[in-house]
Amino acid sequence: MMGVEERVPSHSDEFQESEHPKKKMQRLVCAPVCWFKMLGEELHWSFVFGVIIVYGMSQGLGGALSRVGTDYYMKDVQKVQPSEAQLYSGITSIPWIVKPLWGLLTDAVPISGYQRRPYFVFAGSLGVVAMLFVSLHKNLHIMLALLSLTAASASVAIADVTVDACVAQKSSIHPSLAADMQSLCALSSSIGALVGFSVSGIFVHLIGPQGVYGLLTIPSGLVFLVGVLLKERRASSFAFEQINENFLNAGKSMWKTLQYPDVWRPCLYMYLSFSLSLRIDEGIFYWITDSPAGPMFSKGLS
Repeated sequence: MMGVEERVPSHSDEFQESEHPKKKMQRLVCAPVCWFKMLGEELHWSFVFGVIIVYGMSQGLGGALSRVGTDYYMKDVQKVQPSEAQLYSGITSIPWIVKPLWGLLTDAVPISGYQRRPYFVFAGSLGVVAMLFVSLHKNLHIMLALLSLTAASASVAIADVTVDACVAQKSSIHPSLAADMQSLCALSSSIGALVGFSVSGIFVHLIGPQGVYGLLTIPSGLVFLVGVLLKERRASSFAFEQINENFLNAGKSMWKTLQYPDVWRPCLYMYLSFSLSLRIDEGIFYWITDSPAGPMFSKGLS
């Protein structure tokens, strides 16, 4: 077009173009840091710390180590059959089945004026004692081992319900950050599980299943630390006569919620899918790890 002069690229333009990828990399690195800083300023750092510990360390990393360690503990230490191991796995999952009970306790029964902190402290203490008990006894009876593993499962479940209550409470106060909080929960759990499953086999090989149980006292201890550090307003007074009323109100609210089709239909589907589906995880584990009749058995047929 006439009257329009072509612009010759200058040295400064070339410098800006070469600097552009560096700025992109800086923004890529700084964005997560700024995001965590924003959450810490808006929601308090102790809450962010609690979410990372419970979802990342206790459930993610600890859950992965516990799953692999328990499989080898039942097979190599207790020497139980796959059917027995599957039964014991169902028993240790009972604390997760009764999660609504823990939720009612955290909402209706404050301890020393606090509704969340004492339950974190209790969950962490229970987990440390249970894991130490299993890790330090070589010839532990199967019933005592089962009791300890169930107590450890309960400690993780109680911490999970308590941090869920904290997230729900923060979401009602800061609705604009509700999605960020869910992202923080999922991110912590995913990274923790990824790291846990990556190193669980190495730890079981180096220190054995009971040594892995000893390591699991660390996540439980960190949950205890969350209960100590969490910022929570203390209630001025609480009459224990209100406990029955609180439980009654919570039960009515839960029943009213379950009457909505958008709630009871997914709940019914999840209940039926879990209760009617067959689980053969322990049998598959024994089949894979039993070398004489493991996955390579087909070579003997050729």
